[in-house]
Amino acid sequence: MTPTPLPRLVERRPREGHVHPAVKGDIARVLRFFGEPYLYGLRSIELVQQNVVAGDNLLMGRLVVPGRIILYDQPPSPWLLPRGLSAKAIDKLYHAGAVVEEGSPGAHTVVSWPGATLRDYMLFDVLMHEIGHHLIQQYTGKRRARVVRTKDHEAFAGHVARQCRLLYESRDDTASGGATSGGTASL
Repeated sequence: MTPTPLPRLVERRPREGHVHPAVKGDIARVLRFFGEPYLYGLRSIELVQQNVVAGDNLLMGRLVVPGRIILYDQPPSPWLLPRGLSAKAIDKLYHAGAVVEEGSPGAHTVVSWPGATLRDYMLFDVLMHEIGHHLIQQYTGKRRARVVRTKDHEAFAGHVARQCRLLYESRDDTASGGATSGGTASL
């Protein structure tokens, strides 16, 4: 049986002083692991320079329907964020393997990504999250119109990302005798 073809993978040079934490080979490996149900209707995944102004927020990625996922370049670790983070955001980063150091209330936050944790964050918490959004749009037949409330879209995409991370890491557990690759904790 012939494997499902991958979507077009495009990697553009990151901005000066920025990186693409997950590269085309990482993305291809994850997509091949999850296979056809996640690839159907997916046209392209593009690693691009972030040229969108989002205030103090770091944009990680987005889905452009139908079937185009954009992953933005990021500053290398550690990140110096100009403000504090919510408890929910800190918990999410912690479970993705980041080390979060908060300054005084309302002050800056330092987020460090040991080992391959930033790459894994981009693969699961960003890429697979955006694929979760794609799945909702693709399998409802409503390729361009939003089919559920934003809150429900985000909940489903988050669920897909968490389940994909768990499934992928359990594959690593079996292959390595119990140790997960990169030492990341699952969400």
